[in-house]
Amino acid sequence: MNPRLLATLTAAAVAAVTLLAPAGPASAHAIIELNGAPAIAGAKSVMTLEVQHGCLENEIGIDKVTAYFSKDFRSVKPQQVSGWSVSVKESKKGIRVTWKLTGERPEFNVPTYFPMKIGWPSKPGAYGLPVRQECEGQVNVWDTPGGPATADQPSPPLYPLPEVQVLPGAVK
Repeated sequence: MNPRLLATLTAAAVAAVTLLAPAGPASAHAIIELNGAPAIAGAKSVMTLEVQHGCLENEIGIDKVTAYFSKDFRSVKPQQVSGWSVSVKESKKGIRVTWKLTGERPEFNVPTYFPMKIGWPSKPGAYGLPVRQECEGQVNVWDTPGGPATADQPSPPLYPLPEVQVLPGAVK
């Protein structure tokens, strides 16, 4: 066989395998959804934190989720979620909200939604919410910036850090 043809076929085979092979294990993603209402500086509204699925390593559903809000957030009031208990702890650094499973464990590939009432920061800008997910000892943490959620678009699910875009309030 012609060496040039063999090299071309080999390169094509390697490229095909690379494209078709599944990517290495990725963590589930935490997504902020504003449900069509923009986050306005100094105002209050609702947001939902979505954890898309359980942990890939053990393919089991989640049993604990913690979201960290910086001290810029004026208030965070998590709503009740069936099968979960919730605790809120405030400190000088901000607000930590933790949900712990009390009911039946969600299936691995079923999203879980955590709605909250939020007192948005007083200043406009993009704000990240680091999130920690646990599944029987496996831990995933999302804290690397990607892109903020807006009124009509959730934070990008392919980026680890859920972010929200807080818009300027009305001029008085």
